[in-house]
Amino acid sequence: MKRTLYVLVLFSLLVGLGLAGTNQGSVSAEGAELQIKDIAGKNTYLMSDGSMWSLIDGRHSIRTPGSVAAISGYEYGGIGMTQDGRLVEWGIGKGPQVVSGTSDVKQISGSYWLKSDGTVWSGNVKVNNLSGILLIANADQELAALSSSGELLLEDNYKNDQFKKLGIVESPASVKSMTVHSGRVALLHDNGDVVVYETSNFDDNGRIIPVTVAQQAAHIVYVSNEPTDLLIVTLQDGTVWTTGTYKDRWKLKEQISGLSGIVRTSIYGNAKDLSEGFYAQRSDGSWVHHKDGQNKNVDVPVVKSLSVAISNATPYVGESLEVSIQENYTNGAKIKVPVKDASIEIEKPYLLSVQKNGTLKSAGVGKTQITVTSGGQSKSVTVSSSLRNNLKYAKQVNGNVMVPARSVIQALGGTYSAKSGGVEAKFGQTVLSFKAGSSQAKLNESFIRLKAAPMNDKGELLIPASVLSDALGAKTTWDAKWKQAHISLGKDATMTVVSSETAGLIKKTMQGNLVKFIGRTYWVNEFEDLERFSKLTVTDILPDDKGEFNVIFKTASGKTVKSYPMRSSEVTQLFADRSSLLTYDPYKKYKWSASIWKQIKAGQVSLGMTKEQVQLSWGNPAAKDITSGGGKTIETWGYSNFNIVSFVNGKAILIIM
Repeated sequence: MKRTLYVLVLFSLLVGLGLAGTNQGSVSAEGAELQIKDIAGKNTYLMSDGSMWSLIDGRHSIRTPGSVAAISGYEYGGIGMTQDGRLVEWGIGKGPQVVSGTSDVKQISGSYWLKSDGTVWSGNVKVNNLSGILLIANADQELAALSSSGELLLEDNYKNDQFKKLGIVESPASVKSMTVHSGRVALLHDNGDVVVYETSNFDDNGRIIPVTVAQQAAHIVYVSNEPTDLLIVTLQDGTVWTTGTYKDRWKLKEQISGLSGIVRTSIYGNAKDLSEGFYAQRSDGSWVHHKDGQNKNVDVPVVKSLSVAISNATPYVGESLEVSIQENYTNGAKIKVPVKDASIEIEKPYLLSVQKNGTLKSAGVGKTQITVTSGGQSKSVTVSSSLRNNLKYAKQVNGNVMVPARSVIQALGGTYSAKSGGVEAKFGQTVLSFKAGSSQAKLNESFIRLKAAPMNDKGELLIPASVLSDALGAKTTWDAKWKQAHISLGKDATMTVVSSETAGLIKKTMQGNLVKFIGRTYWVNEFEDLERFSKLTVTDILPDDKGEFNVIFKTASGKTVKSYPMRSSEVTQLFADRSSLLTYDPYKKYKWSASIWKQIKAGQVSLGMTKEQVQLSWGNPAAKDITSGGGKTIETWGYSNFNIVSFVNGKAILIIM
């Protein structure tokens, strides 16, 4: 009944979890050097390095590094012990994890563990009425224990923590293992004897009769079977046997064919019989799964391929890149590997560097290959870095493209230093030496002749760009239209060095017809919160990197005013819109009194104002209406804020606000 409930709980957990993804936490290891130390169930292996393979959701395999020394359970859950005596658990949704507060674990069996002090525990709960225990066995919801005094105890199926004494074992320290199942406890002694104590096998005085069922045995384990549970015995000669049915349960009845050189066996932790087969370990450490007389090798999961992805294969210099590494195993597992646990080799380390947080940082313009090695497999990817911002001071001299030495060398990931009256540039193992005025340079240990001698120009040392081709294989072109140099090391690794003329050429092209407004003078009507009717002169129209423009004005007092960003069409509209800027000096055009100008500047109107004065104060009306009668013509202006002004003979006679 207990087993049925346990299986139902596991099944419901599986349904609830669904098909969760493969666990991402793991480290790689050389699979060929590892062996399977023990098997708890399908794809659930303890490895010789202390790591463990388990199923995260009943389907997907994960590998968890650690120092596990022994395991007990099956593919959906179990416990283990570490080499330093701590308890670990694994189950659906988690790999093996250390159980806090546990220590001095001596032995594990089923869901129980034995502490070095002789007490027995289930998780963090101590089992009552057991002390001085040397060995335990737990299977089929039964718990057996052997004490240091030789008492062989079996838990009462109907009374928890109550134990029946099956007998006294002479030399209990000679018992190296035991297994329990359905009222039977089998002991394996150091001399190879297998002795079975069965609760239903007793003498006339009610004392259980121990029976020796095998000799020269190396390993024992019980398995369910109908009508009689079987004891699987691995003999020291490498053969595997089972006991018989009821009347033959006291002897090895049948040798399992096809198995030889075996040292131990392992059954499924929740197996009801041998229909699922069982696992057997050969003397060389390898395992087979034996079923229906056939053996199938249980292979050590190894990495068959490596997947490597870079967050951005064409970054700008200075950007950080995420590296994703995944080991693809022969058992179908796909496991993420932290960068720190893999080997990363960068072809040109002066272009990329590994950061402490596991990211890569682009350090220079160029193309380099990254080779990642993990789990005995390698994968290479290429990163091509470019420069986001242009460098300055390129020029063409006598047909030769000249670029600034220091900034270009550093942008290419190199180091720049003054040496013996000249300059030394290093790009990894490549060393380039040159000096101003000399057309001879040195590349590593060889002398080369430059197409032009390096020259000092306005505080900058310029070198012929062609030397970058000799040193790095760079390709340099001169853009005559914009008067700038392009340097590339492959399609996606580029940088641009502009000349002193480039900005002006780009600016002029972007300005287009807008250049005609530069130098013109305007007077403010309503613009940028500036004083109305103040004088402005357009000094420049500057394009930005978004394709918009800022109009630069200078006031009568010499102050510079910068407009908000505008599209080209908006700039043209600004200068055409008389509600924003006037093309004339209103003070000179209209000789009005100071009081009228004061009202206009304040945006006020009063009776008697002319249409020109009202228009200058309030702007153009939203609507006009002309009505004639009684020999008079009345013109009415309506504004969007519902203000109304009526004129007769050009003078305001009615104002409604």
